[in-house]
Amino acid sequence: MATAAVVIGLVGFGWLTLFQIALAAGAPIGHLAWGGAARVLPNGLRVASALSVLLALLGLLAIAEAGGVIAPVLPDGWLRPVLWGLAGLFGLSVLANLFGARGAERLHGVPLALFCAGSCLALVLA
Repeated sequence: MATAAVVIGLVGFGWLTLFQIALAAGAPIGHLAWGGAARVLPNGLRVASALSVLLALLGLLAIAEAGGVIAPVLPDGWLRPVLWGLAGLFGLSVLANLFGARGAERLHGVPLALFCAGSCLALVLA
């Protein structure tokens, strides 16, 4: 199960990283994020997407470290709290996308957040 969680987590956080980079760069996929109101995000939300890249990269790093894909990078004792924090944050994101989003944003956001939250939870409990 841990191997599946690692693969799912790397795919989920990898996609989230690329998605947020594209949003920050002005790609016309804004209907899939941040409320879906704008095809191309306004500057404030583009900055938020750029900052979200850092969170997605932290997720990639934590999953890769937990799965033994990379040598430990996080300071000693940080991996489990980071995984718990990401599981909680993306668990809330599942709920926000499920109940607050509509249409394409929901179809994209719910599975992506489930992949990220579920993989972190599975690895922290393994």
